[in-house]
Amino acid sequence: MGNDKDDLDRKLQAEKLRDIMHNSTNPLIFLGYVTSEPFSRDYRTLTSLAKDIDPTDRDRWCEYILYKNLIRVGYARITHAGLTDTEIQMARFKIPTSKNFADNPIVVTNPSSVTDQSVHFNSRFGSFYKGHGRFNTHRFHMDTPKYFLPQDQKTK
Repeated sequence: MGNDKDDLDRKLQAEKLRDIMHNSTNPLIFLGYVTSEPFSRDYRTLTSLAKDIDPTDRDRWCEYILYKNLIRVGYARITHAGLTDTEIQMARFKIPTSKNFADNPIVVTNPSSVTDQSVHFNSRFGSFYKGHGRFNTHRFHMDTPKYFLPQDQKTK
């Protein structure tokens, strides 16, 4: 969806992608380059049937991670310079073991709150940093990494 000049083209692409996601009965992850700002018409079309890994991240413009029929467990984002299309976004999910499952609603930024060590991001992602932090020539962007816990899990 790289056509930022043609509004109708973006609208039709978003609707088609929404329909593809709707027709999928399997778990899915949409890793997309969408030239629409967060919460715009096209974003809302895409998220009408899929969830955004981090709907609080209002500073993205191009790269999104959406999912359906999965349980989110982690999200990290690194950007270089000021362009969002040069960044790395990572998400971690669990595949539900039954049809009756709940997504993880609790957001934590302290990795010690996450008992499953396999969920932790590499230490090169650093620790949670509000705003912009630095790693070598890269800077962390938008308050990550974040981890998502089940409703009934206690946090430290």
